[in-house]
Formats: sequence, C-alpha cells, structure tokens
Amino acid sequence: MGFLGDLLKRETRKMVSTVVDGVVDSVMDHVNGAFKGNDSSAQAQAAPNVAMNVGGREVSKRRENETGDDRDCLGDRNIVRQRIEMAAAEGWSGYELRRDIPAAEVGADQRAHGFDYGLYLNGQPKVMIMLLDHYQYRNQSVQRAHAACKSRGIGSFNLLMHLPNRKTYIAERIKAVMPS
Repeated sequence: MGFLGDLLKRETRKMVSTVVDGVVDSVMDHVNGAFKGNDSSAQAQAAPNVAMNVGGREVSKRRENETGDDRDCLGDRNIVRQRIEMAAAEGWSGYELRRDIPAAEVGADQRAHGFDYGLYLNGQPKVMIMLLDHYQYRNQSVQRAHAACKSRGIGSFNLLMHLPNRKTYIAERIKAVMPS
C-alpha cells in the first residue's frame, strides 16, 4: 500500500498545485490590472478561460495559450529551455541568448556554478539564468555566481525544476531582474 499511497499523494499534490496556481494567477492578473489602470473585463475577454472541476466545484484558470505553456513542466529541462527561448525571442528580440555560460564570464571564481542561459546586449551580459534542482539554490557555488552578477550590475535568477516554470512567469522574472 506504500507505493499506492505515495502515488495518490503525488497526484493529489499536483491537482492542488494546479488549482492554487490558477487562483493565484487570477488574483495577480486582477491586482496587476488594477495597478496599471487596465480594465480587467477587457483582459478577461482577451484571454480564454479553462474551467476545471475540482472537488465538485468549477474552478476557472486563465489559459496562457494553446501551446501548453500554462502546464507544469514536470521537471523536464527541455520544456523549460524551450520556454526560456520563446520568452527571450518574444520579449527581447534585440538581445542575444547564449547557453551554458561559465560563471567566470561574469567575474565569479572557478568554484561558482555556471549559468544555463544568458541574455546579452551588445556583447554585455544583462540577465543570467540557472536551472536548478530542488534545494540546489542553497549551494555556495550558486550563491557565489549570483553574488558576482550582483556586484557587476547583472540580473540573475534561478528556475527550480520542481516548479511549473510557465513562459509568462519566466518573462516576468526576466523583466524583474533586467538592469535599467
């Protein structure tokens, strides 16, 4: 029964996570619309909704698009890489997106963790991204790499593989750390 119990717990967590993500996305969209002075009803009409039946209740979740970018990445690095590349191409077309950058390129020592992606403008690094496993963000090698970025005015962040890592989330993170 241990295996079956673990399987049921995992599936229940996925379902609860999906519902919570949908509710948080909806609340954040409403709050962001209020701050920006946008009409939330116009936003609601522009983005289609997905209705889910959870526990006898119907829960509405905004759908990002038809390509499945609103789904959990399920720890698949290829999906996350594809979403990073799509977000960079759509939001920062004038930037160069590089892969597998050693931390020494941003001034970190040799023991620092390298970056999976970097957005460059005119050959200068602007935003660096790491794909990490659960709790790996605590490692000193990761912290050294981020400290080197911070000291040089380069934005950096982690994407943890156990999280959904939606394309819109990735784009928002890039915007948030992009130096002005």
